[in-house]
Amino acid sequence: MKPFLLLLLVLLCCITANAVVPELIVTEDDRKAVQVASFGFLTGGQLSLNLQDFELSDPDDPGMVAFYIRKARRILFDEDGNEDDPDEERSSPDRTACFLESSYVKDEVDDGTSVIEEIPIQSTAWQRSYQVGLNEEGLWQVLFVNCKYHSTVSFRLSIDQVNPGNNHLSAGDTPLPSVYGMSSAAYLVVALYWLSLLVFRKDTRVFRAHWLMLILVICMHIDKALHSAKFYYKKSGVLTEGWQIGFYLFACVKGILSILIIVLLASGWMFIKPFLSTKDKRVISVVVPLQVLANIASAIGSEAAVGSVDRSFWNMLLPIIDLAGCCIVLWTILQTRKHLGAGSSADGKEADLLNKYKLWSSFYIVTLVYVYVTRIIVQLLQASLPFRYVTWLGEAVNESATFLFYIYIGYKFRPYPNNPYVSVPADEEEEDLELRVGTDEGAMRLYPVSRARPSPPDK
Repeated sequence: MKPFLLLLLVLLCCITANAVVPELIVTEDDRKAVQVASFGFLTGGQLSLNLQDFELSDPDDPGMVAFYIRKARRILFDEDGNEDDPDEERSSPDRTACFLESSYVKDEVDDGTSVIEEIPIQSTAWQRSYQVGLNEEGLWQVLFVNCKYHSTVSFRLSIDQVNPGNNHLSAGDTPLPSVYGMSSAAYLVVALYWLSLLVFRKDTRVFRAHWLMLILVICMHIDKALHSAKFYYKKSGVLTEGWQIGFYLFACVKGILSILIIVLLASGWMFIKPFLSTKDKRVISVVVPLQVLANIASAIGSEAAVGSVDRSFWNMLLPIIDLAGCCIVLWTILQTRKHLGAGSSADGKEADLLNKYKLWSSFYIVTLVYVYVTRIIVQLLQASLPFRYVTWLGEAVNESATFLFYIYIGYKFRPYPNNPYVSVPADEEEEDLELRVGTDEGAMRLYPVSRARPSPPDK
């Protein structure tokens, strides 16, 4: 375990050793259109491009190489360079034609909403600066376009994007330090309250799961505080390597604890049964590595330069990993419900334990709603909001949904007298009730087991 943690820390150190906007390094790249920047500019902002070590494998190949700068109206390309323009004439038989020569692009240039900056073929260095005018604020896009279809390109590109007041954050990112700061303060209040319940309430039984929840809330508080610090220093244009190392480390711990606790609660561990079944252990052995991989993908995708192959790959992989983790959690919930239905004909003591399981129904529903809001609603908001709200409002909704989800879990599973969610057996025989999975028809059977451990009833 220790070598794995050291390896993860070294990886994060390598990832985070970057400036506010990482330098894009391209080597013998054959992509013909690459988005290299996307930034929400306000009036008075400035965009600077500095191209170094520019080299073509075949300079004599016909066609231009240029930067296509769009001054905000709608998205023409996504981050992977895939065209998203319904007006593009895709039916043209000449597949080698440069899209910069299309009528749509020419209309944009004529209207002054786009600029095409051709790069001199013989030059190895090139730079330009653009001031955002009164009617030009919005989401700007910069694409590198190589219309030399038989030539690859290599270069280093540094981009400086600044809004008024020396603000290096996009217009939609500017409120993020406050959003994460308020979230951190809220988790701190919850952590102190939860600690008081665990330490000062003497009339309740505290389970190990309660202490795991406390550790999770503390990690959430630290993670959000570091997240706020990260964007605060990025806003000032200050290097943030140290903050980012702590941020990604706590984000990894928080993510693992979060999904682990959800799976444990869904399986009924500690509150219903004092052990983990083989199936529970298998689920945990899958979701934890998935969560670690998701955090690594998030770190690389966030810190790699826009337009790099690594960023595109890991940003594509992240939602797949996240979806796989959600499906496993939902599968665990559905399996538990299936076994509950199969064990509905139990006797008195077993029926009492089954009733406890049925109390988990509202927890399952809230989990489904939480997954839906944070994985679908937030993405829809990010795709439809104006550039001033595109990031921070979506993150505010995500943070609010996550906070309310943990508040709900804490409220339902808090240690207090006669809580039906965490009620414990009244006698020794019930205290040793054990879940066993029957081999017939795949149904989960509940057998009361005494200290002498008699065999289960004959089938």
